Amino acid sequence: MKRVYRDNKKSTDIRYRIGTKFSSTAKSRHKLMLVVLLVFVALFGIATIAVNAETGMWPPVEKSAEEFKLPQGKIPGAPFVEARSAVLMDEFSGNVLFEKNAGEQLAMASTTKMMTALVAREQLEPGDIVSITPEAAAVGEQELWLEPGEQISVEDLLWALLVHSANDAAMALAQYTSGSVEGFAALMNEKAAKLGADNSHFKNPHGLDEEGHYSTAYDLALIGRELLSDPLLADMVKCSSHPIPKPGSEIPWTCLSHNHFLKKYPGATGIKTGYTLRAGPCLVASACRDGKSMVAVALNSEHRDEDVMNMLEFGFANAVPVEMVNSENRSGRVRVSAYPRAYVDAYPKDSVTALTVNGSRSEFRVSYELLKESPAKTRKGDVVGEAKCSINGRVFAKVDIVTVEKAESDGITGKIMFFIWYVLCWIGRIVSAPVRIFT
Repeated sequence: MKRVYRDNKKSTDIRYRIGTKFSSTAKSRHKLMLVVLLVFVALFGIATIAVNAETGMWPPVEKSAEEFKLPQGKIPGAPFVEARSAVLMDEFSGNVLFEKNAGEQLAMASTTKMMTALVAREQLEPGDIVSITPEAAAVGEQELWLEPGEQISVEDLLWALLVHSANDAAMALAQYTSGSVEGFAALMNEKAAKLGADNSHFKNPHGLDEEGHYSTAYDLALIGRELLSDPLLADMVKCSSHPIPKPGSEIPWTCLSHNHFLKKYPGATGIKTGYTLRAGPCLVASACRDGKSMVAVALNSEHRDEDVMNMLEFGFANAVPVEMVNSENRSGRVRVSAYPRAYVDAYPKDSVTALTVNGSRSEFRVSYELLKESPAKTRKGDVVGEAKCSINGRVFAKVDIVTVEKAESDGITGKIMFFIWYVLCWIGRIVSAPVRIFT
């Protein structure tokens, strides 16, 4: 009898063969589904990484810079200046438009009082009352004729200092501020260092000749610019006369200015005269015309008024504005939210314009720093960056970059839904990449 093996029987059973086929198909389908699932997970992971890479905040601050082409052409002829040392400077930027021995260290007489006023304003309140000491009353030279024991406000002493050029007022402010001339001089030198007046050294608050008391035309222009930035002091230095109350008398003191430039030159705004035997006639002058503001300094000049006027005429005729920052030009967009994407526009808070002359070799540059992402809730006017304006590497202005509208990101649900949609879009882009590349 022929032996029939079970395996052979199974192989000839139609139901068995159909079942085996279906089982094999099911296993293949499961494998296919597993592969599809793995591919989907891989694509999802890749898309998520891509999204995070695109929306990541490294570095958190975007930096850029802009260089400016300066006006070319024939360099204008220099103004006639007899002073031993002189400079013409753009009041806003500090850019030098003309100079003659501007870095030479010289005695500067009563132009010293500009620094005295700056330090007093920084340390004292205008309403503070100062008791005049015998030392202050006896200082000599140009005086208001203060008497020991008189009580005078800081503001009135500043008027006497800057308009009348009173040495006794300078001494009174110095002693009240620091208790001594030496202590006040230390404050003056600290202030000079902060302003970049590195070639100046102060020994007293009034400017009388003293060994080791000196400055330069360039440094005095920097100090003059700083004084003009203080509204109270700027009002004082443009006045030719001013009355201040005298204690115990109905008749006030009348402070009279020696700065004849104020009445001679149209648009004059200040600042301070000076004279000693060692320093000679000195003048720090300022003027504004046609939207241009400049500071001119003449040291040791027998014709100081004419010198500063010649420099200013040169400046107003030849200075050209260079617009470095425009408040109407968008600096960029700052993201408020990644899911969904929301942005706000950012603009400079103010415009910045500097003066130069044809043929100048100065380097004008603006460096921008802008946040890539601001807080989820952004208000109009929020600071999101900064623009730094520099000339020849010296930063002279910093402008905040602010948002011009408010924005708020969606809640957590909206972010999740948008994230899912965004990832699916990335998956589509990845899957279709071969088609887009090879077609």
